[in-house]
Amino acid sequence: MEKRTMIALGLTIVLLFVFQMYFTPKQQPIQNVPPKQAEDTQAVKEKPAPPPQAENKKPTQRILAETPLLKVTFSDLGGGIESVKLQRYKEKVKKDSAEKELVEDIKPYTYLPRITKVANGETVHDRTYFKPDRTGITVRDQAETLIFSGTLTDGKRIRKIYTLYPDKYTIDMKVEVEATDKDIALMDFAMISGENENTYVFKGPFTYDGKAFQQIEKLKENIEVDRNYKYAGLDDGFFAFIWIPGDESKFPLTITKSETNVPILRSKIDKGMLSGRLYFGPKQADALKALNVNAQKVIDFGWFDIIAKPLVLGMNFSNKVTHNYGIDIILLTILIKIIFYPLTAKSYKSMKEMQKMQPVIMKLKEKYKDDRQKLNMEMMELYKQKGVNPMGGCLPMIIQIPVFFALYKALSGAIELRHAPFMFWINDLSAPEDLYTMTVAGFALPIRILPLVMGITQVIQQKMTPTSVDPLQEKMMLIMPIFFTFLFWGFPSGLVLYWLVNNVISIAQQYYINKKTT
Repeated sequence: MEKRTMIALGLTIVLLFVFQMYFTPKQQPIQNVPPKQAEDTQAVKEKPAPPPQAENKKPTQRILAETPLLKVTFSDLGGGIESVKLQRYKEKVKKDSAEKELVEDIKPYTYLPRITKVANGETVHDRTYFKPDRTGITVRDQAETLIFSGTLTDGKRIRKIYTLYPDKYTIDMKVEVEATDKDIALMDFAMISGENENTYVFKGPFTYDGKAFQQIEKLKENIEVDRNYKYAGLDDGFFAFIWIPGDESKFPLTITKSETNVPILRSKIDKGMLSGRLYFGPKQADALKALNVNAQKVIDFGWFDIIAKPLVLGMNFSNKVTHNYGIDIILLTILIKIIFYPLTAKSYKSMKEMQKMQPVIMKLKEKYKDDRQKLNMEMMELYKQKGVNPMGGCLPMIIQIPVFFALYKALSGAIELRHAPFMFWINDLSAPEDLYTMTVAGFALPIRILPLVMGITQVIQQKMTPTSVDPLQEKMMLIMPIFFTFLFWGFPSGLVLYWLVNNVISIAQQYYINKKTT
């Protein structure tokens, strides 16, 4: 039974990860727009912008706006945002790392937000230089405003007005454009760059219409969103960009791709003005809740959301006392083991009884070796007489699987755990250990302690667990700790810590139960 349990658990973990990575159901394109509107958007064909040397003769002026939370770089070419850095978050866990850059200028001509114009079914990028009303902003005690004014190549005037706050990750934006029925302005914005820190975490566009929150896993074609959406944006793993349109700016939205194959949000401006809020910040519950549009839905742990969120809340609660998420994971593991101790004790007792029954079972197997059906009937009758559940040994393992994956999702997506240190060299519980990396035959081999110690505890636990298999099978089962060690080698250190502590407590419980029943 123990052999089948361990193999089943290992295969379940592998299969769930493979399924999540390659076969998770994808969201369907949103279809709630009028047919004509969708046709109009599809009919728009982008016309390549002229070569930069033909136009870009004037040096680009950059305006830096700095708040306690954000460091925003604007450009007079396009009057948009080139870069957004988060002052309280780092790119890497190292102390000398630069600030986390959520949005950066991606060539060619991806200024955020960028105005384009539509004429005769073609989209033409307008490389207009705007005049800022200030050369720089430092926001400290009150909100500050930056205004860009310019004239498009066709003579139409435009103003972009940005308001920054000392205590918010949001930037208020208002764009005023002269537009006619024949010449519609488009607004492109929301490009997030950078590598995803974890391949198992969703990264991409999302929308919310007040009822359903939808993530777009793969953007194969343009997706049309009607004017009633509450917000839309791009998820960057631990961080997010969110566009929240104002009540007077309920224009349809298209989720498409830029020339550089980066997802962007595109909004038509057919009434001369677009206004709303731009959120550049962490996927942190309080910051998202303050937006008052139910933006907390952006924090989504997938299938295990219902378990992962309470785990995060629990760790956040204990962290107010411990100030160490590694200790919080240990406390969480202890709590889980206490809750399920009655089931664990019953499981160990069941396995002990199964071990005692082996001589009788072997005799039954010999007696009914040619009658499989009769053998099963006799064994079930024996289990019934002894009050033993042959599946009892599997239950503790099975109930841990949802918690295991929920904790994995929490470690991979909860901003509170990003770059959270434990002790010594374990300085980021959301990432694998980074003790030392050696190069072997041209390949980088990371050296990690937690998975090795976890593997050793797996062997000890396996040796102490009552078994009903023969000695040869028992020796073969020793491959399972090796398999688990290899599997956990690339897991976040917080998850390995959880499993290690779980094993240590299981060993202590097994020792206590064995001593009690002898």
